Amino acid sequence: MEFRDWHDGDDLRLLELFSDPHNAQHHHDRAMLGPATQKPFGVGLVAVDDEIPVAAGALRAQAIHPQRMWCYIETAPLQRQRGIATALLNQLLERAPENIELKTRSASTDLTTANWLTNQGFSPIQHTQRVIVASKSFESKDFEVQQLATGSVELSKVVAEYYNATHDWDPSHLTLTQAQQILLAPQTGAQQAFITREDTGITAFAIAYPGPVPNVVDLFIGHDPNHPDPTDHIRALLSTAGEERSLAIEIDNSTTVLNSLIETAVESDTAIVEHESTIWATDVLPHA
Repeated sequence: MEFRDWHDGDDLRLLELFSDPHNAQHHHDRAMLGPATQKPFGVGLVAVDDEIPVAAGALRAQAIHPQRMWCYIETAPLQRQRGIATALLNQLLERAPENIELKTRSASTDLTTANWLTNQGFSPIQHTQRVIVASKSFESKDFEVQQLATGSVELSKVVAEYYNATHDWDPSHLTLTQAQQILLAPQTGAQQAFITREDTGITAFAIAYPGPVPNVVDLFIGHDPNHPDPTDHIRALLSTAGEERSLAIEIDNSTTVLNSLIETAVESDTAIVEHESTIWATDVLPHA
């Protein structure tokens, strides 16, 4: 078994062995595979057996989440249970800065990967769900919903505050400028921004992005983290954004206001859980 740096064309060679992604989350995570970078730091390796690529892995640093690096490893289905993933992880760590901590993601139903991660020193830190909400699932509340330019500084400020407040589990340092660049700029695909106001300030926001499925938009929705109870504001935004189309929304243990509304929609059969993931990290204590 040989471990080498990522080469141009490896993505096409590996796709022949890996097959298509299982879901949108798998597609997103697989995008971490690629060549080494310096700013931010990243390393990508391919495991080759008899000149045939059989697995690949990568470590990627994130400027806004400096505590841990993302780790992604995938082995071709017919090559599993040979210890390739473990050897690949060790090779990646040899090329990484000393004393780094890692995070990674697995499907919540994937017990084989969960056992492997536990054996490698990972412990779960977060549970996430991608939920598809049917159009007209929520009734409008008595809040005026406005559209706002996605480049608005006012919007960028509350988006950054919300993002940082809901990432205590993976500390973030998202600035106003970074919020504009990563979540709101034209290159992000941000199409529309809806807001509600209270006392002239933005109370809640929803940003719509084009999704992979026609008439289903990805929605990033949040609120002023200092508001005592923005539930009805969030409901009004869900009603407006989902009036004519379905919504794809990601929730986790920290999106508490949104979770209760989504749970109600799932229970009433107007929303389905498309995918559930567990996020793991190497610097948390395992559950007793």
